[in-house]
Amino acid sequence: MAVVDWNEIAQAKKVVKTSDQAACGNIVAEYKDNIIIIAHGSKLHEYMVPKSKVDRYDGSDVVYLNIPYSLLSSFDF
Repeated sequence: MAVVDWNEIAQAKKVVKTSDQAACGNIVAEYKDNIIIIAHGSKLHEYMVPKSKVDRYDGSDVVYLNIPYSLLSSFDF
């Protein structure tokens, strides 16, 4: 993957999608080797996902993870 400016992505609150194309929230911060994702819905969810789970960033709007939505809850904190 190309060099990514995680600080810039977090400031812009880019959308995050899982490998099965489910929108799972917005990146709000970078913490060590992780990205912090906040998902709003009927309940607020916060996920700390290792950067190793990022598949790609499309360069404009969306960061794609290499895990399906069903596994995202294992990163809830």
